[in-house]
Amino acid sequence: MAEDAFRLSRATGERRVVSNRGTHHAQAVTDVLVSNAEASLSFLCRGFSAEVFDAVRIENFLGKPGTRLNVLLDGDIGKGAPTALAGLAEHMASDDPHLRVRLLARPSPIHFGIADGRDTRTETDVASRKATVVFGDTALAAAAQQRNKSLWDAASKLTVAGITPAA
Repeated sequence: MAEDAFRLSRATGERRVVSNRGTHHAQAVTDVLVSNAEASLSFLCRGFSAEVFDAVRIENFLGKPGTRLNVLLDGDIGKGAPTALAGLAEHMASDDPHLRVRLLARPSPIHFGIADGRDTRTETDVASRKATVVFGDTALAAAAQQRNKSLWDAASKLTVAGITPAA
């Protein structure tokens, strides 16, 4: 369903909206965002759970020249579910890293993902992962990016050691 809405949005240039709930739907939509992103991805999430974020897809995205992934966390990495960040540390190790990670001081009531400044997934019920996905709405994506920037600027930078869960 999300893939069809994405393709229709690109083919027609029109905004497409999809609602979803639960881990399975969150993963399916995130896969669409990550697989189709060309340059930038930003996510605000609990711990970058491997249940939602496919490490292989993320790795493929980060392997493209000029890409950037910003991850803003509002919870402990690896607490409750394995994180997909652990295998991505090499992308943080440069003067201009493809992967940047920061940690908020407290949990956020919403989570979101933004792809290429045009597609968004806004999770309004973090517990049930109830979300609305909007493909092809640059105004909505710009508003989400502004919110992300203000939170990003207030968050603490994490290093490679900070994204590796304690054993």
